[in-house]
Amino acid sequence: MMVRDVMREGIVTLLTSTTWREAAGFLLENHLSAVPVVDGAGVLVGILSEKDLFRGLYPSYKHWITHPESYTDFNDIEQSATDVADRAIELLMEKRVLTTTPDTLVLKIGALMVASGIHQVPVLEENKLVGMVSRGEIYRAILQKYFSLG
Repeated sequence: MMVRDVMREGIVTLLTSTTWREAAGFLLENHLSAVPVVDGAGVLVGILSEKDLFRGLYPSYKHWITHPESYTDFNDIEQSATDVADRAIELLMEKRVLTTTPDTLVLKIGALMVASGIHQVPVLEENKLVGMVSRGEIYRAILQKYFSLG
């Protein structure tokens, strides 16, 4: 079974200039946990997940190293949570993206997802985004094919 058998097509993307607020609204409205991010030319440059948005609410790792007390001052974190709303997602997204192709074996990309803790993987064909595949889609496909469940 190949990725093409389980991937979702017609994927909507966000631009790097999209704000945290716009991206969060988009994920909420569309019941998505992640979305590919592209530059102005439509080239995949990252992926934005709920985890990235959530992490954006907290001080950066660099700030934490120089001011470790900032992670325990929850009143300050609460007060500054809205500061992130107008930041571009380019500052929050994951730039190291695991990708796959439609002709990759489902069990192979599933193993990579489990090993890396990634839940969503963009599918590229000739360097063009053609779909997304989630860990859940792979899980369901494996249960159906190999265990006759579902």
